[in-house]
Order: sequence, then C-alpha cells, then structure tokens
Amino acid sequence: MVPTLDIWLFLLILIALLIGWVFGRWTRPPRSKTGQDKTLSGCSDSYARGLNYLLTDESDKAIRIFTELVEIDHDTIEIHITLGNLFRSKGEVDRAIKIHQNLLARPNLTRNQRNMAIAELANDYLKAGLHDRAEKLFREMTQLKVDDLMAYHHLLKLYIAEKSWYEACDCAQILYDRGEPDAGVVLSQCHCEIAQLALSTGNKKLARVNLNKALDIDHNCVRAGLLLIELYLTIGDFTAARKLLQRLIRQSPEYMVLYIEPARSIYLHGRESKVYQNFLEHQYKINPSNRLAIALLEHYASNSQIEKAREFLEEILKRSPSFDAFDFALRFLKSEPGQLSNTWTSLSEFLRNMQSRKTEYICANCGYGSHAIQWNCPSCRSWSSMKAV
Repeated sequence: MVPTLDIWLFLLILIALLIGWVFGRWTRPPRSKTGQDKTLSGCSDSYARGLNYLLTDESDKAIRIFTELVEIDHDTIEIHITLGNLFRSKGEVDRAIKIHQNLLARPNLTRNQRNMAIAELANDYLKAGLHDRAEKLFREMTQLKVDDLMAYHHLLKLYIAEKSWYEACDCAQILYDRGEPDAGVVLSQCHCEIAQLALSTGNKKLARVNLNKALDIDHNCVRAGLLLIELYLTIGDFTAARKLLQRLIRQSPEYMVLYIEPARSIYLHGRESKVYQNFLEHQYKINPSNRLAIALLEHYASNSQIEKAREFLEEILKRSPSFDAFDFALRFLKSEPGQLSNTWTSLSEFLRNMQSRKTEYICANCGYGSHAIQWNCPSCRSWSSMKAV
C-alpha cells in the first residue's frame, strides 16, 4: 500500500500531468485512421483508471496500467516519470532508477522534461542509499536553478546524515538567507557540531568562532551556550561562564538538568560551596526534579551535612521515590554498620542498570524517548526538540 501522504502527492502531480497530457492529445490534428483514434481513446481511459487506482490505494493495479501505457506510447515522458515514482514508492528502487535513467538518455527531451527526470533520478538514488550519485544530481539541480530550494533541502539532509558539517552549513546558510522555516535552528546546530569537534581536538579558536555564529543566528540556542560555557571553563574565564549560565537559566529554564554540572564547576572552583547549595535549593524549590534532588543530596553528604541529607532523603523517598534516590540511599546508609545487608550492594548495581535504560528526554515533536540528550532527534530529525521528562 502506498502511504496516504504519497497518494496525495501523486494525485497532485498526476492531475497536473493528466490535464497537460489530455489537452495535448485533444489539440493534435485529427487522425485519418479510426484505429489510431481508438488507441488514443483507450490511452485516456487507461490513464483515468490508473488515477482511480491511486486514489483507492491500489498501487499495484496502477503500476500495471501505467506499464501498459508506456508500452503503447514510448514518447509519453510524463507516464514514464509517474511509473518510476510508483516503483520508488513501492520500494522497487532499481526499477525506478532504470526508468528515469532511460529517460535522461533520450536526446529529444525538452529542458523541463530533462530537469524533471534529473530530480526524480536524484530521489531514486537518495532512497537507494547511493548518496554520492544523489549529491551529484542535486548539485546539478542547484546549478541549473531547477527547484533548487528542494535540492538544497535534500542536500542538507544528506550532509547531516553523513556528518559533513561544513557542507551542511553551506546548504543551511543558503536556506536561511532565503527565509526557509527552521533553517536558522538547523544552521545554528551545524555550527555547534563543528564547535564540538573543535573542542574535542583542542582548537579553541575554531570552536569560539562557530559558537559565536550559532548564537548570532539563534540567540536562544542552549547547546551553543553550554558549549561556550565549556570553552570558558577550559580557558579559566569563570566570570564569563557564570554570566552565560545565568542567562541560560533565565531564557531556557526547562533545561535545568543540563545546567547542574556547569554550575557545580563554576561555583566550587571559586570555593563558593554555600552559593552552589543555595543555587540547588532555590532551583529545586522553583521546579523540583530528580536530578536536582540527587545533586543536593550529594552536596549535603560531601559537605558533612549528614543530618540534613538524611532528612531530605527521607522526604524524597516518601514524596517522589526514584531509582536515583534509592541508589543514593544505599550508598549513603552503607557507611552506617548494621543498617544494611550485603545484598544491598548488588541491589544498588541493579538500580544503576535500570537507570541506564530510563527515558529522561522526550522529543516534543515526535515523542521519541532517550536516556541522554539528543540535539538532533534520531527519529524525526528535528533540532533542539528534546525536553527533559
């Protein structure tokens, strides 16, 4: 069965082709032979039946009809393209490629027909996983100025899949300059990818340049802000890191779980243990979460606030028990002889393993769940759509 979205796409394409095809046929000079007139009438009827099969999701019958039409009239370019598209939608990409390649080999194609065949063959290659060939044809489309926005969109997806971030930036920049929706978010994330690679290799200058570009394009890019904080920390600029962290908290508080570790690095480096504790307590009071609770418990325990840790742990286990809270309880109470049996150690490990499979982030666009933050959703490929549970 052809997906509903494909049916409507084919419907729009085929109606337009049908109008042009029928109009062209009806406006030809009248033929002298009755047999030829009957053939023409039969072709029109078959084309209409093929459209009807598409509308009723009977794609196999539609393919059979259009295959017969191709055999009757080898010069009908539009029918060849439609048949190739049907094969591609059914997963028979090799047959689609063969049909569209044969079209391009014809010497008598008009410019529009050639451009249409190039676009369809590029989509065939893309679906077949032949990215090099698809890229070459999409690049040709951009040079010919043929539906180049569509070509740039395909190239962008292709480069993102291949992690070719510089090429992805070039395509996203063109789409962004032309005002395409969401192009700014994608462009910003591509610069973040380059910056993250630069940080991993110690190229701080390249990282800073790309992070500044990312924030210029998308002022609210949390990922760019976090990477820039990481950069500030590596060069010892804790004042800039603190200011940027405070800005991120104000503009995007929903990512608080990602701010805990940078806050810890910033405040504890300056020996501001009390400030860090106040930060955690304030944020937990505003919007309590499991991660904030554990960070507070760890802080209380590491600063010898044992009674405070015990009281808060008891409160957490009663009000919102979690794997993390139980795990902390096992480790925390282990220091008190007689209160825990040896089996609690293995239980703690079990809880840790369960925690590793827990969904902590969900894509607001498609609902995909993940344990770790994914800036580019693996399911729907949306950028910056993952939110903490």
